[in-house]
Amino acid sequence: MSGIIMDRRALLRGAGCAGLGLALGPHAARAALLPLRFVYADNVVPFSYADADGNATGLLKDDVDVVTSAAGYSQTTSLMPWGRAQATVRAGQADGFCTVPSADRAVYVQFCLQPVMTSDIGIWHRRDDDRFKAVGSLEELAAFSLGSYVGNGWATEHVGTIPTLAMVPDPVSVLKMLAAGRIDAFVHDELQMGYLARAAGLTGTLAYTPRPFLGQVVRTLAIRRSLPDCAAVVASLDAAILARRADLDALARRVRLGMA
Repeated sequence: MSGIIMDRRALLRGAGCAGLGLALGPHAARAALLPLRFVYADNVVPFSYADADGNATGLLKDDVDVVTSAAGYSQTTSLMPWGRAQATVRAGQADGFCTVPSADRAVYVQFCLQPVMTSDIGIWHRRDDDRFKAVGSLEELAAFSLGSYVGNGWATEHVGTIPTLAMVPDPVSVLKMLAAGRIDAFVHDELQMGYLARAAGLTGTLAYTPRPFLGQVVRTLAIRRSLPDCAAVVASLDAAILARRADLDALARRVRLGMA
């Protein structure tokens, strides 16, 4: 059965059934005794958000289910604002999260070396505007009116000083501004914004153009350094990511198809 059409629950069940059967080394048996407490941002569709019963769901949670189950762990989940989620891990009140590696987070967590998902960063623009295929640098991009949303770390770091940058509370509002012609472009990855554009009915109006100079978004698991045997835990998770790469890629394809 193709991974694209495989039922999401079947993917997760398959990873769970593998459990300790994977050749993940001597840490796997020890890992089976230890549930890991993961925290997620509470409203980042399609990556992490609450389902109808208030439980954590989304692509990141599914990815962590696949990886932890394959490594012989279980995970418990909590949803909260992202700033508080990071503080909770830093304080040792939770064990990990799944996010973009950064130097400030690496002070208190150890990131897996293997990514659970990688997504190109590109330029979202109106479908009838073909100027962005020729843009080759941030300096050239700054000539356009840009939009972003509060909490977008990439925009804050790379285009935050551009005077024409319009900031709004959430990414869907940026997409709607773009569709209405109030801004020229929105720099973001294709995975999340493609899903949101489809959900908002904007794919007929908006287009995405990848530009190599913008790089990629890489997300992976991170475990607090204060957790006993942190390095061994991370090693077993890295092995599980490699072993379950096909399942992780299939989950990402489902999001790209709007099937999450």
